[in-house]
Amino acid sequence: MGKNSIGSTISYFFLGEYFSDALRTTITVVLPIILFFYLGNPEAAKGIGVGALLISLTDLPDNRLNKLKTALSSIIVFFLATLVVSSVLYNPYLTAAVVVMAAFGCSMFAVYGQKLSLIGTMALIVCTFVMGLHPARPLYFSSYILVGGVWYYVISLIQILIRPYRSLHHAIFECLMSSAAFLNAKAKNYDVYVPLDPQQKEAIKLHIKVNQKHELIRNLLLTDKYAMNPDNPKGRLLLERARLLIDLYEQLNAVHYDYALVRKTLDTGPSLKLIASLIRLLAKELEQLGRHVRSAKAYKGEVATNIEYQQQRILLLQEMERLNESQRKIVLKVVSNMNDIVRIIEMIRGNERTTEKHLQELSGKISYPLFITGDRFSIQEHLTLKSPIFRFSLRLAICFLFGFLLIWQLDPSKYSYWLFLTLVIVARPKFSITWKRNLQRLKGSMGGVVIGLIIIYFVKSPAVLLSFSVVFLLGFYAFNRLNYTVSVLCITPAVILTLGSYQGHFDHLVHDRIIFTVLGCVIAIFATYLFPIWDSQQLRAKITDAAKASIRYLEVAIQNHAERDENQSRMARKNANLSLSGLSEAIDSASQEPMRKHIDFNGLYDIQAIIYQINAIITSIYLSGHHQPGQANTLLVKQIVINLSNETELKNDAVPRADVMDLNHDNHSTSQKLAHIAALSDEFKRFSAGFFG
Repeated sequence: MGKNSIGSTISYFFLGEYFSDALRTTITVVLPIILFFYLGNPEAAKGIGVGALLISLTDLPDNRLNKLKTALSSIIVFFLATLVVSSVLYNPYLTAAVVVMAAFGCSMFAVYGQKLSLIGTMALIVCTFVMGLHPARPLYFSSYILVGGVWYYVISLIQILIRPYRSLHHAIFECLMSSAAFLNAKAKNYDVYVPLDPQQKEAIKLHIKVNQKHELIRNLLLTDKYAMNPDNPKGRLLLERARLLIDLYEQLNAVHYDYALVRKTLDTGPSLKLIASLIRLLAKELEQLGRHVRSAKAYKGEVATNIEYQQQRILLLQEMERLNESQRKIVLKVVSNMNDIVRIIEMIRGNERTTEKHLQELSGKISYPLFITGDRFSIQEHLTLKSPIFRFSLRLAICFLFGFLLIWQLDPSKYSYWLFLTLVIVARPKFSITWKRNLQRLKGSMGGVVIGLIIIYFVKSPAVLLSFSVVFLLGFYAFNRLNYTVSVLCITPAVILTLGSYQGHFDHLVHDRIIFTVLGCVIAIFATYLFPIWDSQQLRAKITDAAKASIRYLEVAIQNHAERDENQSRMARKNANLSLSGLSEAIDSASQEPMRKHIDFNGLYDIQAIIYQINAIITSIYLSGHHQPGQANTLLVKQIVINLSNETELKNDAVPRADVMDLNHDNHSTSQKLAHIAALSDEFKRFSAGFFG
């Protein structure tokens, strides 16, 4: 089983989007370098190669129109940055002034969204490369950078024109794989030898990861005007597939079990093991389904008739005959939930589509642009120290200024630009991310230096060394979006072997690589205390946001199904998940900050778990769709709102914790579910007192 899993992971990697993109990018970067060196024009080789190399890092998964916009923006910004910086290199003080201003200005690109933020970061890296290369002819070199950028994006755009939905298929694949991991985590809840508290934390992390994959699918699909065209059958199919994925996600998350009580109730007999085995089989089916969905082909699978699954299911149903009423009720509800999961898997696998009439009804009810995560485009409101973007931009500019002052005190070196390159890469707005990036870069750089030195010791041929550097460049691209440490581990020997073969002096090269990398990391860490951005100070607001989102989701869920506004209800569900994700990220980030010793993280994890459980039960109410408004006990709803709002006055006593298992398919249990939520909300009020009181 382990060997098969490892083999599947390796095959997914080499046949997947990351490696194929890395191979295409490496060839695109290396080809012009080889060609122009062969033609005797090293300046063009370096300029076009660097242009293609750096601009490729702005090329993230996206649809055709957005990728074209990114291409145009990147090419123009890269050209202007290269031209301006290369034109002032004759004067070190003017260079310092221009690059420090560029550090501030390029960082402020974050105001205009994630994509332009990345372009700004890469433009700043272009500035550092220009300082290192010190071109003799600014206009010529800027033109070569321009050609390199155009050359790269021509190849990239050709690929997306040929396979326009490739990234979307891969996103769906990753979503299914994450869902499978989530199911496997749920299976552990039925293993009496697995502690529940650590398991709960793992389940929440995987739940958030699945939610992030859904967010990526939404942004790839809903922003694609071609895919969303009602006359596009391929787009209709993908939209329906995305809808089925959301249905699957809801079924995985909809039901909260009191697993301690489940274990206690089913502690005799094989029921727990049979349930865990069935869930793991469903997870395995999701993994297989993901592989075939990525290939964009219909997969006629066998989950409903899978022999092993059916045998285990029959054994569980037979075991039910020997159970008492309370035990049988639990098992029935688990089986019912698994049946719903099987049904959705079959629909995705069979590539089934709803009728055109149903699709038209959905299109008429749902305003899809509302569900796209938007970016803020107001520069004026960010020109203040209250803005995290402004504070980080100012901090990075000061780091660059300090870097110039430091370098002027040291012996001059052609590789001193690595200090600024390290600053751009590891300096992040938040302390936790900066610290993590520092550790990753240091580990990757040191490991890469060792690898480079070993290869240099045994290999003397420049041609072989350059061949190794190409392989390492491929590794850098392949892991750049997966594991930053490994990507640095690859790019470091690639740089050492390439520059060493071209310029010689391997010892000087390695020495400067280590020194300037360490200096950049140290400056970045100390600079986080300058205009700091602490997640620990945002925890109260994040808890409040998550609680308010749960309240809104509850208000939507208890409405009569026929009276619901489809857009508002789906948006409430999305916001509840995103708010919980934001709280979880803030807790993880705060756990790495210097003041972490003064924070009660056990209480925070309890709050996180309670909100997760509340949202799960609300989802079960939302999905039932058949409850009557009268079943929503107004006193319980009022108590939940008061508790989650953390109001100080509560006239009614807390509702005792209900022994509620899975109520997903019980159409007459809305009040019982609300009682369970009220009990959880009372716990929320108690745990959050330290953060609000």
